[in-house]
Amino acid sequence: MHVLVVGTSVVDLFLDIDPDHVKNENGKITFTLGDKVPSSIKKSAIGGNGANVSVGLTRLEIPVTFYTYLGNDFFSHEIESGLTSEGVELDVERHNDTNSPLHIVLDFPEDRIILANYSKNAHEFTPKQSHFDFMYLTSIPDSWEGAYKTILDFAKKNNIPIAFSPGTRQIENKNDLVLDAIKSSKIYFSNREEAVRVSSIEYPVSSKEDIKRLLFDMKKLGPEVVSITDGPRGAYAVDSQNNCFYVTSAPTKGTEKTGAGDAYAAGFFASYLHGNDVPQAMKWGAAISGSVMEHIGAQTGLLTKKGLDERLKTLSNLETKPI
Repeated sequence: MHVLVVGTSVVDLFLDIDPDHVKNENGKITFTLGDKVPSSIKKSAIGGNGANVSVGLTRLEIPVTFYTYLGNDFFSHEIESGLTSEGVELDVERHNDTNSPLHIVLDFPEDRIILANYSKNAHEFTPKQSHFDFMYLTSIPDSWEGAYKTILDFAKKNNIPIAFSPGTRQIENKNDLVLDAIKSSKIYFSNREEAVRVSSIEYPVSSKEDIKRLLFDMKKLGPEVVSITDGPRGAYAVDSQNNCFYVTSAPTKGTEKTGAGDAYAAGFFASYLHGNDVPQAMKWGAAISGSVMEHIGAQTGLLTKKGLDERLKTLSNLETKPI
C-alpha cells in the first residue's frame, strides 16, 4: 500500500504572549497599536496539513510519497531534512525565488491564532511517478486551482482513489474544482464547521441527529466514507454501508490544538488502509489526536504502530457507538 500525499509543509513557530498586553474577551484578541508585546518562543517545528499526515501515516507503517511545495531557504531545507529523517519520500516542487511557508502560532489558554505566510507562486503538479494505491489530497495555498485540476485528472487517469481534506483556501473559495474533488473522493475529512460550509446546508447543526443528517448530506456529494470531527465533543463518521458512528474524544492531559485534526485524519486513514472498519478507524484517530494534544508541535505526539497499540490498551473505555 503506497500513498501519495499532496499538500503543504511549513515551519510552525509557537509563541507565548504576555497576557498583560492582550485583551481577550468574547472570543476575540485585541492588541494596542504601538505596544511592544513581550513574548517567548516555545518551540519551532515542522507542520502543515500534508506534512503532518505524511509523518502520521509513515509512523503507522504506511509508505508515503509526499508531493509538496518549498522554497530554497534555510527553513525549506530544514523541512526536507526533518521529513526525510521520518522516512517520508519527498517529491518537491521548488520555487527558488521564495521562502518556505511559515506559521506563527500565538498560544492562548483557550485556543490559538495562526498567522500564516505562503508564497504567491502558481502551484503546479508534476509527480515523478504515477503508481500509487491511494492519494490523500489536502490544502494548497494561493493559486491552487491549476494544481487541483491536474491532480484530479491525474487521479482519474491512473485510477487512484482519493481521500480529501480541503484546506482554508478551498473552503473559502468553494468552486466546481472543490466540488469535483469531493465527488471524486472515496473518503472525506473535515471538522463540523468546515462540513457545514462545504455542504451549504441551511439548518442548524448542534445535536448528534443534526450531525448524522450532515454526514448524509456530505455523502450525497460523492464520498463513500465521511469523517467529521467536532473538537472536544468527539467525532462522527458514516461508512460505505450508510452506518453512522460516534466516538468520544480520547482522554488526554494536553490542550494543544495545532495538528489535532491532521492527527485524527492520519490515524483514521491508516486504520482504513490496514483493513479495519470505520469504528476501529475512529478509535485510532481519537487516540492519536489525544496524544498530539499533549505536545507542542503537530508531529511530536504522532504515534508509531507500537505506541498506538500501547495507548489503546490504556483507553479501554474509548467506545465507538452507532447513531
